[in-house]
Amino acid sequence: MSEVYAITDLDGYASQMRSAAAKSISDTEDNLDDYISLKQMINLVEEFCLGHDDENRILLDEDTNEKIFEETAVWIHSVGLSKLAAQDLVECAWDDNFNEMVFWTKEQPKNDTKPKSRRKNKKNQG
Repeated sequence: MSEVYAITDLDGYASQMRSAAAKSISDTEDNLDDYISLKQMINLVEEFCLGHDDENRILLDEDTNEKIFEETAVWIHSVGLSKLAAQDLVECAWDDNFNEMVFWTKEQPKNDTKPKSRRKNKKNQG
């Protein structure tokens, strides 16, 4: 069994975990509150924690810490995909077989027109 840790600064832990999960996906400087708020992070930590100590501090071990990280990364990734779908940059649909939303890249319209050639102006030639 791995060591159990008490979280003494829950807001700090949630903020750092959220930042680490976001950086594992992308280096963009988006506002993370647009993807997952600190309150949502704290709820996620509460959901996966091992319990509380006698000072009501959240208890975690390495396995729980990893689960929180992975769940946060999936959450941020899913919100990012939803934002792309809302901007009509990717397609999405519900997959009944997998019981989840699936996303795929939007097909670009084919441009069959040839570029117009530039005619030389004969008037200005010597």
